[in-house]
Amino acid sequence: MGRRLRAVEVAFELLSGLVLVGLTRVTDGGVDVEYLAVGFASGFLYRHAQTSAIGGGFRVSPLRNAALAVAWAPICVAIDRSAGDRNGRRAFAAGINFGSAAHWIARRE
Repeated sequence: MGRRLRAVEVAFELLSGLVLVGLTRVTDGGVDVEYLAVGFASGFLYRHAQTSAIGGGFRVSPLRNAALAVAWAPICVAIDRSAGDRNGRRAFAAGINFGSAAHWIARRE
């Protein structure tokens, strides 16, 4: 059951990232590759910290997971505010989705 749930999560993250990139291309004419790359790194590192420092998901250690989210939030807010426009924000959000999905794909056992 765990592998199927993980596959659904990865598919959802990839699909939502593709929707954000497509929406940005249609409405704003292009994607800020810099913010996409920063978002990818942020999403990948967040999932890495979640699996290595915490050792798993929310059920394993809810307090540590909450502490990681609280510590990570200012980083994401600072990057989001530095973007300045919808194009950068959407690219950053899509990058987070892609980075998170890439981490789960790389960790596949």
